[in-house]
Amino acid sequence: MKRKKAFTLIELLVVIAIIAILLAVLMPALQRVKKQARGILCRHNLKNYGLAGRLYLDDNDNVFPYSFSWLYKSNYSGCRWHNEEMSLTNRPEDAGCFWPYLKDKEINLCPEFDLAARMMGCRNCNGTTIPIEPQYSYCMNSYLNGDGMNYVPDQYKKGSFDRINKESMVVSPALVFFFSEENTWSISGINGAAINDNNLRSTPNCTTDSFATYHNTSSSKINEGTANAVFVDAHVEEVSAYPAGNTFILSWPIGPPIPESGF
Repeated sequence: MKRKKAFTLIELLVVIAIIAILLAVLMPALQRVKKQARGILCRHNLKNYGLAGRLYLDDNDNVFPYSFSWLYKSNYSGCRWHNEEMSLTNRPEDAGCFWPYLKDKEINLCPEFDLAARMMGCRNCNGTTIPIEPQYSYCMNSYLNGDGMNYVPDQYKKGSFDRINKESMVVSPALVFFFSEENTWSISGINGAAINDNNLRSTPNCTTDSFATYHNTSSSKINEGTANAVFVDAHVEEVSAYPAGNTFILSWPIGPPIPESGF
């Protein structure tokens, strides 16, 4: 009777070793592809934000939404971006004026931000520790109908521009961002605050907010990456918090003179 030939133990070990080597070679490439796909989705989300902004401005006499209540109608609560119970899908009665243009929740959260934020685990929220469940990841430029001008010396303001609230007041729409991404942590020398209210207010002395740094970098250098932003003219591009003060330069809507850092 003819015996069936079987694999020897050594042959099986060789096959397993070859598979392990192939996985070791392919996994980093697969991770890079997945990261690139997440970045593409984040830029796509902001492109939709730009389109929503265009529709909003057309419907509201070219007046920007107020930067502290564009998403939620109340001005401030530092836990809303990561508190699932406060999601506008669950509590539409809390929605701000811009929400009707953004109701598809799939465009409101960058998957790369989601990963970076969940690394924090839990966060204290008004005395209660709650898990990080990111709901929204995009922030509006506070110099576009916000309180940003209150943090800039008067000599840098032009005329009676105590508040820039209309699109026509923006000197270079292609050079001023409308919405961008922000970190969930602060970085010494770049920003002194993390995302808390979906409002991005950068100052020349870098004591408040800045662009995010979690795109196009590794987890070991997460403070050195880039962010994405949609500008007032609705184009999307990659932006950087570096050099320090760059976030402010791309926030400033009325052109030179631009305040120097450290005032």
